[in-house]
Amino acid sequence: MGCPIVTSIPPFFSRKDAMGQEIGDAHLSACIKSWRACGFEPVTVNAETEALHPLIKEHDVRVVRVTRDASEFTGRPHVFMNDLLNAALSLQSERIFIINADIELEMDETAKQRLANLGPTQAIGVRRRDYHGDNTKADAPYDGGIDLLGAGREALANIDCGQLIYGMPWWDHYLPLMLFWQNCEFLPGTGIKIWHLAHDGRWNKKQYIRSGQEFRRLLGAADPSLRQNAFVNKHVAELARIGRGHYGSSSIRALEARLFAMFLPMSKTHTRRVLRETSLYNTLLLNEIAGTRRDA
Repeated sequence: MGCPIVTSIPPFFSRKDAMGQEIGDAHLSACIKSWRACGFEPVTVNAETEALHPLIKEHDVRVVRVTRDASEFTGRPHVFMNDLLNAALSLQSERIFIINADIELEMDETAKQRLANLGPTQAIGVRRRDYHGDNTKADAPYDGGIDLLGAGREALANIDCGQLIYGMPWWDHYLPLMLFWQNCEFLPGTGIKIWHLAHDGRWNKKQYIRSGQEFRRLLGAADPSLRQNAFVNKHVAELARIGRGHYGSSSIRALEARLFAMFLPMSKTHTRRVLRETSLYNTLLLNEIAGTRRDA
């Protein structure tokens, strides 16, 4: 059996091709087959309240059920990241990989060997490339997150994901950051291609803000013993400064940010702007993790 690659396959999966034709089931099948072709054993983590997609049985995907879901926040039975991570850690494997369910994966033999030998304090993070019907015309790597994350179980075992939710934003900033913070060695993603068929209907503004606020809360509450990396220490300190209004593309915007932070720290405007700046600044961290530094 290969290394587990953990995801959460939804009960209904819809995607459209370049002509607008429904190809959801065919695309999901292609994703699952691509993971196996790269040497992984697919595992889906689903809430007990959630129906299972028929292709899970057809492709003999292992299922791990969890007792709770995040429907209170998302309106759908998404799983919390802590539950997905605990389910992954329950598997008999020294290394664990997490992937979004709509990702097609390609690896050369050197990359397969590199991931198969991932050590207990090593990790890998790979960005996706979006495409619209033809992946030979894919966009540049998406710099707003990580769509394939792998690490030794020892490194993942100490991470608390709080109320972050798989399928919602910000977990793919938080989990790589926490691995990096505890000095995991991120290996290069050379020889790995991950494709994502562009689609609508991911999450709304309220869900984005809730998840972003949880991301920032978790950083402030992180176990001091895990704060081992100087680069991440500096990065998180700068995120804290952003929260205190230290941002702005002009002197007027910078002054406005400081006034909001001082007098209206709970306002929707301040919250929204802080999260926007946080996400933009996190690109620097994700560049380090994915090995795509802008000065390279």
